[in-house]
Amino acid sequence: MAFLRLFESDSRMNKYQKLFKQLIYVLSEENIEYVIIGTVAYSEYAPPRATTNINFMISENDCCKLESVLKEHGIDFIWNAYQQLIIAVKDDSDETKKYPLAFSFQITPKGLTFNQPISKEIFGMVDVPVASPEALVALWCVAVSKGYSKSYYDAQIFIKLQLADVDRCVAVVESLAESNANKVLRSILIGNAMTVDTINMDEALIMRSDLIQTHEEIELAKAHRYNAAQEHRRKLISAKLRKK
Repeated sequence: MAFLRLFESDSRMNKYQKLFKQLIYVLSEENIEYVIIGTVAYSEYAPPRATTNINFMISENDCCKLESVLKEHGIDFIWNAYQQLIIAVKDDSDETKKYPLAFSFQITPKGLTFNQPISKEIFGMVDVPVASPEALVALWCVAVSKGYSKSYYDAQIFIKLQLADVDRCVAVVESLAESNANKVLRSILIGNAMTVDTINMDEALIMRSDLIQTHEEIELAKAHRYNAAQEHRRKLISAKLRKK
């Protein structure tokens, strides 16, 4: 799991880890089912990304129970505009405003089960349930169908790199009440890409775009640039040798 290196030896990170362990203990003791999603889950399967937020997903039935349990343990939280429960690590540091360390909880989309989460070790805590790659793809497809087009790339990466099983992804997405998630997944499977920020699934919005590259295209471009630089270096060395 990759966090900003700024916090590796910071007291806030120690407080963050301690609060994470407390949350895992509370969720376990109260039998509140959850899985880790978001960037932390992404980084368990793909090249790690920096993040200052650990995102949990819980069932709607456990939502009220979670609120009361947090209050009992004196853990402060707020609900944001996206209907996520946020628990922030607070102190007097200026870095808090720049890079707030937080935990967020969101409700499982209707029709999506926890789909056999995979146990991982996070902050020394073993057997922490992390959403499967197929569940992550489904969540990203739902997000894209609601207008968060940036999630398209994450879902696309998992499909392109074969980190998620396609048949299982289809089965999970088809179980959702979000019918538009099917269109998002289908566009990935046929190689199309989103070109708009606000997505209207009722119109012809799934189209080919030269502005959005696949992971393979990005890596190929990197390889071309590297080879070109190496070739340029060889020519310079050869030219110097000829002059001698």
